[in-house]
Amino acid sequence: MKKIYLEITPFFPTEESFRGPYVFDQVKAIEENSDYEVVVIKMGSFYEKPMPEQYTYQGIKVYNFKVLDLPSSVLPGLFHTYNLHRLKRFIKNIAKIDMTNVKVIHSHVTYPAGALGVALGKEFGIRNFVQHHGLDVMQLGNGRLLKGKLKALNNRYMQKKFLQTVNHTDLNIGVSQKVIDELEKIKGFSNPNTYVLYNGVDTTKFYRDRSIKKPATFTIGCIGNFWPLKDQITLLKALNVLVSEGKNLKVKFIGSGPTLQACLDYVKENNLQEYVEFLTEIDHTELNDFYNTLDLFVLPSYYEALGCVYTEALQVGVPIIAVKGQGIEELIRKEERENALIAKHDHAHLASLIDAHLYNPRPVDYDLNIDRFIEPFLQKIGKI
Repeated sequence: MKKIYLEITPFFPTEESFRGPYVFDQVKAIEENSDYEVVVIKMGSFYEKPMPEQYTYQGIKVYNFKVLDLPSSVLPGLFHTYNLHRLKRFIKNIAKIDMTNVKVIHSHVTYPAGALGVALGKEFGIRNFVQHHGLDVMQLGNGRLLKGKLKALNNRYMQKKFLQTVNHTDLNIGVSQKVIDELEKIKGFSNPNTYVLYNGVDTTKFYRDRSIKKPATFTIGCIGNFWPLKDQITLLKALNVLVSEGKNLKVKFIGSGPTLQACLDYVKENNLQEYVEFLTEIDHTELNDFYNTLDLFVLPSYYEALGCVYTEALQVGVPIIAVKGQGIEELIRKEERENALIAKHDHAHLASLIDAHLYNPRPVDYDLNIDRFIEPFLQKIGKI
């Protein structure tokens, strides 16, 4: 019987939603590069709509477990003991997993998956890891109900509660060194066991396709939710500079969110309609075709742990422009950073870099195959 590699995560795709493809890619790569059978427990909320207890996604067994908590991250983990009891019962009766066959518990984000995964690991003597995908390791930005002093009190509670999780796990995994740096800044953090595991690319899904004809017009792509931190407005301001100089180019945005309307208003106010296209979404199976139509990928996000869209673009051979000091900088070759990075909000510099790409296109060649990252990771955990 194969040993089980148990992944506990709030993110994993279904047939209806592709949210969490990077976890699916990781799961698939672990199975393909090891002798483990990977089983996924997907964490949801008691307040979500009913969902099936289990499903199979492209050969991976997934079990849906609902965590009981107060809404909007108010005192998360208040019912930890009860949820742990429920989870153990769920694993035994629904997933029908014998914990003696579990070799690894790999949880994604500190709460709830990390807290419950670490507790399970300690109780059953199983190696357990927590992987952090964002810079807000303690998830203090979650929730909207609390404000002011109540929010501050809640954050102190979370900091104290979640510190036990990151300090007691066998390994804290960051999707970039920047994430590990943020973790190590936390007061009271004392766990020396850390590892950087970049989100690699499934090269069967993202690859250079020379059969796809690029548009005659220089085309820039930008994929990301329209939130302030993604800062799409900086790209639009750079576009406005270039258009005013008579440059001919097109920017295609994919995404939705609260700052979309401000971007739409900016386009209208500056008569940029013929230079911009907004797509609220695109099927994930069509993303490779989208990347292959681009001459350049730009996302001026200034709070980015890594950013899978950057790695996907690079794998396809599309040069990127990002913001200095973000996780993706670690994967950009040093000699290319001068043409690939801007300061936060610096639309003038962004315009000049885009202009340089217009007149001197620089296709890139990166090998970010996920196997390159998973293989040494598996060697690492084999020694823990």
